[in-house]
Amino acid sequence: MHLHARLHPSDTRRRWLLWAAAATLLPTAAAAQVKAPAPPTARVPWMRVRFARRGGMRLLRGRLQARTHSVRDYVIQGRAGQSLEVELETLAPGASFKVLGPQQTDALFMSEFSALPLWQGRLSADGDYRVRVSLNAVQRARGESMDFILRLALRAA
Repeated sequence: MHLHARLHPSDTRRRWLLWAAAATLLPTAAAAQVKAPAPPTARVPWMRVRFARRGGMRLLRGRLQARTHSVRDYVIQGRAGQSLEVELETLAPGASFKVLGPQQTDALFMSEFSALPLWQGRLSADGDYRVRVSLNAVQRARGESMDFILRLALRAA
Protein backbone atom coordinates (compact mmCIF):
# COMPACT_ATOMS: atom_id res chain seq x y z
CA MET A 1 0.00 0.00 0.00
CA HIS A 2 1.43 3.35 -0.82
CA LEU A 3 0.82 6.71 0.88
CA HIS A 4 -1.88 7.99 -1.41
CA ALA A 5 -4.06 4.92 -1.27
CA ARG A 6 -7.76 5.54 -1.63
CA LEU A 7 -9.91 5.09 1.48
CA HIS A 8 -12.98 2.93 1.30
CA PRO A 9 -16.18 5.04 1.75
CA SER A 10 -16.98 3.25 5.04
CA ASP A 11 -13.51 4.20 6.41
CA THR A 12 -14.10 7.85 5.51
CA ARG A 13 -17.51 7.81 7.20
CA ARG A 14 -16.06 6.11 10.30
CA ARG A 15 -13.32 8.74 10.61
CA TRP A 16 -15.84 11.56 10.18
CA LEU A 17 -18.10 10.09 12.90
CA LEU A 18 -15.15 9.73 15.29
CA TRP A 19 -14.11 13.34 14.61
CA ALA A 20 -17.67 14.60 15.17
CA ALA A 21 -18.00 12.66 18.44
CA ALA A 22 -14.67 13.98 19.71
CA ALA A 23 -15.60 17.55 18.76
CA THR A 24 -18.82 17.40 20.80
CA LEU A 25 -16.97 16.05 23.86
CA LEU A 26 -14.22 18.66 23.84
CA PRO A 27 -15.14 21.99 25.46
CA THR A 28 -14.58 25.17 23.54
CA ALA A 29 -11.75 27.46 24.63
CA ALA A 30 -14.20 29.98 26.10
CA ALA A 31 -16.08 27.34 28.09
CA ALA A 32 -12.80 25.88 29.34
CA GLN A 33 -11.73 29.30 30.63
CA VAL A 34 -15.00 29.84 32.48
CA LYS A 35 -15.11 26.37 34.05
CA ALA A 36 -11.41 26.08 34.93
CA PRO A 37 -11.06 25.28 38.64
CA ALA A 38 -8.91 27.41 40.91
CA PRO A 39 -5.48 26.08 41.79
CA PRO A 40 -5.63 23.58 44.70
CA THR A 41 -3.77 25.90 47.09
CA ALA A 42 -6.39 28.62 46.54
CA ARG A 43 -9.11 26.35 47.94
CA VAL A 44 -7.27 25.11 51.02
CA PRO A 45 -9.22 26.22 54.10
CA TRP A 46 -6.98 27.97 56.58
CA MET A 47 -7.02 29.44 60.06
CA ARG A 48 -4.71 32.03 61.58
CA VAL A 49 -3.25 30.90 64.91
CA ARG A 50 -2.33 33.77 67.21
CA PHE A 51 0.24 33.68 69.97
CA ALA A 52 1.29 36.19 72.62
CA ARG A 53 4.28 38.32 71.61
CA ARG A 54 6.68 36.02 73.48
CA GLY A 55 5.06 32.86 72.10
CA GLY A 56 3.11 30.09 73.78
CA MET A 57 1.40 26.80 73.01
CA ARG A 58 -1.90 26.01 71.29
CA LEU A 59 -3.83 22.74 70.95
CA LEU A 60 -6.11 22.68 67.92
CA ARG A 61 -8.66 19.96 67.22
CA GLY A 62 -9.78 19.31 63.69
CA ARG A 63 -11.34 16.86 61.26
CA LEU A 64 -10.39 16.17 57.67
CA GLN A 65 -12.83 14.49 55.30
CA ALA A 66 -11.84 12.98 51.98
CA ARG A 67 -14.94 14.14 50.13
CA THR A 68 -14.99 17.76 51.31
CA HIS A 69 -11.78 19.01 52.93
CA SER A 70 -8.80 16.68 52.91
CA VAL A 71 -6.30 19.49 53.60
CA ARG A 72 -6.23 22.34 56.13
CA ASP A 73 -3.67 25.08 56.75
CA TYR A 74 -2.79 26.73 60.05
CA VAL A 75 -1.01 30.06 59.59
CA ILE A 76 1.43 31.35 62.21
CA GLN A 77 3.15 34.72 62.08
CA GLY A 78 6.74 34.09 63.10
CA ARG A 79 9.88 36.14 63.53
CA ALA A 80 13.42 35.19 62.61
CA GLY A 81 15.11 33.35 65.46
CA GLN A 82 11.92 32.05 67.09
CA SER A 83 11.52 28.32 67.62
CA LEU A 84 8.44 26.54 66.27
CA GLU A 85 7.37 23.07 67.36
CA VAL A 86 4.64 21.09 65.58
CA GLU A 87 3.16 17.74 66.63
CA LEU A 88 0.26 15.89 64.99
CA GLU A 89 -1.74 13.36 67.01
CA THR A 90 -4.19 11.08 65.20
CA LEU A 91 -5.19 7.44 64.98
CA ALA A 92 -5.29 7.54 61.17
CA PRO A 93 -2.32 5.87 59.52
CA GLY A 94 -0.85 7.97 56.73
CA ALA A 95 -2.02 11.33 58.06
CA SER A 96 0.68 13.91 57.55
CA PHE A 97 1.70 17.53 57.92
CA LYS A 98 4.23 19.80 56.34
CA VAL A 99 5.68 23.12 57.44
CA LEU A 100 5.95 25.78 54.74
CA GLY A 101 8.07 28.91 55.08
CA PRO A 102 6.96 32.46 54.23
CA GLN A 103 7.79 32.02 50.53
CA GLN A 104 5.94 28.64 50.37
CA THR A 105 8.30 27.37 47.68
CA ASP A 106 9.90 24.56 49.67
CA ALA A 107 8.67 22.65 52.69
CA LEU A 108 10.81 23.01 55.79
CA PHE A 109 9.53 19.62 56.95
CA MET A 110 7.27 16.86 55.61
CA SER A 111 6.14 14.28 58.17
CA GLU A 112 5.50 11.53 55.62
CA PHE A 113 9.29 11.18 55.35
CA SER A 114 9.78 10.98 59.12
CA ALA A 115 9.23 8.22 61.65
CA LEU A 116 7.61 10.67 64.11
CA PRO A 117 4.86 13.23 63.47
CA LEU A 118 6.95 15.88 65.28
CA TRP A 119 9.06 18.79 64.05
CA GLN A 120 10.99 21.51 65.82
CA GLY A 121 13.01 24.19 64.11
CA ARG A 122 14.31 27.73 64.30
CA LEU A 123 12.56 30.20 61.99
CA SER A 124 14.94 31.85 59.54
CA ALA A 125 12.83 34.84 58.46
CA ASP A 126 9.91 37.02 59.50
CA GLY A 127 6.57 36.13 57.92
CA ASP A 128 3.66 33.72 57.78
CA TYR A 129 4.51 30.05 58.23
CA ARG A 130 1.93 27.43 57.25
CA VAL A 131 1.38 24.06 58.85
CA ARG A 132 -0.56 21.99 56.32
CA VAL A 133 -2.36 18.91 57.70
CA SER A 134 -3.61 16.43 55.10
CA LEU A 135 -4.95 12.98 54.37
CA ASN A 136 -2.77 10.85 52.13
CA ALA A 137 -3.90 9.74 48.67
CA VAL A 138 -5.00 6.28 49.85
CA GLN A 139 -7.26 7.72 52.56
CA ARG A 140 -8.76 10.21 50.07
CA ALA A 141 -9.43 7.43 47.54
CA ARG A 142 -11.19 5.34 50.20
CA GLY A 143 -13.32 8.31 51.31
CA GLU A 144 -11.99 8.19 54.87
CA SER A 145 -12.07 10.88 57.55
CA MET A 146 -9.56 11.78 60.23
CA ASP A 147 -9.86 13.48 63.61
CA PHE A 148 -6.65 15.07 64.83
CA ILE A 149 -5.05 17.24 67.45
CA LEU A 150 -2.35 19.65 66.33
CA ARG A 151 0.01 21.00 68.97
CA LEU A 152 1.80 24.20 68.04
CA ALA A 153 4.41 25.86 70.25
CA LEU A 154 6.11 29.13 69.38
CA ARG A 155 8.96 30.30 71.60
CA ALA A 156 10.93 33.53 71.71
CA ALA A 157 14.48 33.63 70.35
